[in-house]
Amino acid sequence: MEFLRRSCRLTKRDRIENAEIKRRMGVQSDIIDYIEEKRLSWYGHVRRADRGRWINKITEWSPIGRRKRGRPRRSFRDEIDEAMEKRTLRDGDWNDRENWRKRLSEGRQ
Repeated sequence: MEFLRRSCRLTKRDRIENAEIKRRMGVQSDIIDYIEEKRLSWYGHVRRADRGRWINKITEWSPIGRRKRGRPRRSFRDEIDEAMEKRTLRDGDWNDRENWRKRLSEGRQ
């Protein structure tokens, strides 16, 4: 966001909202949406692969044992679940590639 703000020759002191800066620059989506889209795209690619492949095993692996004290760290699976829920995707939707790609890009708009 700071890059867009500088591109408009504005500072935080100008007190212009981020939405207004995005409108001025013609930016539709946020970088977070782009990252989520790419992450889900890769996840769909992995899930379509054969279940016996090591990449599938690593993606679905869950460590055994206890974690350290405190708040648990967010896992890759937590990020995927949140992004899928945001776009109302379900497990198995990745098998229909055309629909999968379309639904991923909807989250960016």
